[in-house]
Amino acid sequence: MDALGSFLTLVGQFVVRVRGDGIRGGTGFLAAPGRVLTCAHVVSPAGAGSGSVRTADRVRVQWAGGYYDGTVRAEPAEHQGERLWRYPDLAVITLPEPPRGHSWLPLSDAVPALGSRLYAAGFSAVYERGSPQLGGATVEFESPHTYDGHEMLKVKGGELAPGMSGGPLLDPTLGRVVGLVTTTRKDGWDLGGLALPASAVRDRFPDVWADNQHADRPDDHLWDLVTELRHESAHRRLLSHAERRELVAAAAGLGMDPNALYWQAVGRLGRAPDKPLEDFTALVRECADAQPAQLGAVHPLVRLVELVRAEQARGSRGHQGRIDPAGTTGVPDRIRDLPAAIASRLGQPYTPPEETVGSQPVRGPRYSSIEVRLSPLGSNRRRYLLSMWKRTDTSGESVPVLCLDTGLTFSQARDHVRKMLPQTVAQMREYAENLVIEFALPTPLLAKAMVDEWDLGNAWAPLGTMFVVVLRASDRAPVTHGNWVSRWRRLQSGAHEDVAIVDWVDCHDDSDIGEMFATLMSTESLSVLGISYQPDSGTAKLALEAALYAGVPAAIWPRTSCPEHSGEGTRHRGPAPRRAAGGPAGCAPVTASSARSHSRCRGSRSPTCQGW
Repeated sequence: MDALGSFLTLVGQFVVRVRGDGIRGGTGFLAAPGRVLTCAHVVSPAGAGSGSVRTADRVRVQWAGGYYDGTVRAEPAEHQGERLWRYPDLAVITLPEPPRGHSWLPLSDAVPALGSRLYAAGFSAVYERGSPQLGGATVEFESPHTYDGHEMLKVKGGELAPGMSGGPLLDPTLGRVVGLVTTTRKDGWDLGGLALPASAVRDRFPDVWADNQHADRPDDHLWDLVTELRHESAHRRLLSHAERRELVAAAAGLGMDPNALYWQAVGRLGRAPDKPLEDFTALVRECADAQPAQLGAVHPLVRLVELVRAEQARGSRGHQGRIDPAGTTGVPDRIRDLPAAIASRLGQPYTPPEETVGSQPVRGPRYSSIEVRLSPLGSNRRRYLLSMWKRTDTSGESVPVLCLDTGLTFSQARDHVRKMLPQTVAQMREYAENLVIEFALPTPLLAKAMVDEWDLGNAWAPLGTMFVVVLRASDRAPVTHGNWVSRWRRLQSGAHEDVAIVDWVDCHDDSDIGEMFATLMSTESLSVLGISYQPDSGTAKLALEAALYAGVPAAIWPRTSCPEHSGEGTRHRGPAPRRAAGGPAGCAPVTASSARSHSRCRGSRSPTCQGW
């Protein structure tokens, strides 16, 4: 749905049709409890000619499929001649029995900025046979205009059709009504017309104004409308037309997915867009409308410009030469200076990033991932909510692929994953060489899911053999977050210098969970905890629980029995340490994948890398 269509759907919750025997009729809108605002000429006799006329005492309002009778107060109540009604041409309809619990549109006495876009709504039968239909117009505020000794609002560029008189004129930057439509310049032409400033309500009907300004409760319909209006106007408030055009062109020139850029700009905790972004104009609009997900964070639009600026600078260097910390080499002046300009318009200070994303040379392979998330459906532990996300670079943000709001059994979720994974992998074919499949599962499923054994149609080609497959506990206790962050920061900071250290747990280990946890916490250099049998009970279960709490990744051989007693323990523990010890700590998931293939070659169950 386009912006105007969405606006009409929402504003229809507040706009009414004014009708009655012998009156012109037109549009009005709910402006206070039990009160409707409209124009005086709307409630005057139809076809009165050049004689003196007086507004009706009673009229009927049609709203949301119902009819409500009301009494009229008008300014002025009488009119002489065929010319426009004298200022203010304003009427209030009081409804003795109004719709229960109705909301109303807030008024503002602010004058719109010159050239600003405004939205009008009202009922007209110009393009429909029979009953008038709610329609809208997008107009531009041209200038103030003096009429009958008072200031009016002159608008242009949109058709204010007959029947829209009395309808609201909304300023999307304010999310409020700034005027009432009174007349069009010429029927059937998009020449705009005149509107009465909302300040006239304050001056002529102060009781209505006071009630309008003091809403006693929030309203979902009003919130949705205001959000939509501000959403539509945000990028116009923060960017000039030329800036917006250049930013859209620059972002499009990067050859990146607009959805991926959006998530990098708003961050993982940011709000998802209402629908997938189809182009870079939508990207700029969504980033302008978004808010920082964390207190003190950079505004998403500023962040987007920084990302575009960094990619342009990196492209102009050809990945060679000295790194410019500000990321501005080879960037057009307008884009280079835009982050500070946007921050200034937001009333926020701006500090250039010390190091722009993408400015550092990449050391080693850059991994991309597809993440599968399963979350319990409330208290029902046998049904799950499934979502899939993709990330084309570990330094980037996740982009949603699939988000289901219907509870699935585990087998149903597996079938969905098997269906969607090939399509998603195909979309990421240029990253396939270093692609990681990550499963975020509730802790009880970690040892039982056997996701590395899932296949995409060929049972002899499981995921664990084709890709690096890792698992992550989706329900880790918040108190453990510090342990994970500390551990991973250390591993990442020395990812290509520190050697990987592997420790093992088998059925001979009689340590209690407290001892295990203390050992793991005190061994900062530990890269992987190897558990050589299925951790569904006993020592292995305690070891996995301690590892998750300490933030230590675990590699598990999901056997029902302990391999130490079947002769396979030595076989598993032999090749894995040779691959892991002395290898890069950051490549531990790849090491686990390699060990999987090695084990499958020998006809035994492969290991699962958990906790990544």
